[in-house]
Amino acid sequence: MTLDTVISGCVTYYLDEQRLDPPRIEMLEDCLADLEALLPDITGEAGDYFRRLHDLGRMLLEH
Repeated sequence: MTLDTVISGCVTYYLDEQRLDPPRIEMLEDCLADLEALLPDITGEAGDYFRRLHDLGRMLLEH
C-alpha cells in the first residue's frame, strides 16, 4: 500500500468511529516516520502534497 492510501484509510476509520484503534495508531506512526525520512528529498508539487499528507496524519494522531 502507499503512504497516502494508509493515511487516508486511517482518516476514514477515524471519521466513522471517532477514534483510532491501536493497530491504526501504529500504522499511522510508521507512515509518518517514513514521510519524515522522505520529505527532505521531495520537491515541487509532490513535496507540497506529501507535507500536507504528513500534517494531516500528525493532526489525526494529536486528536
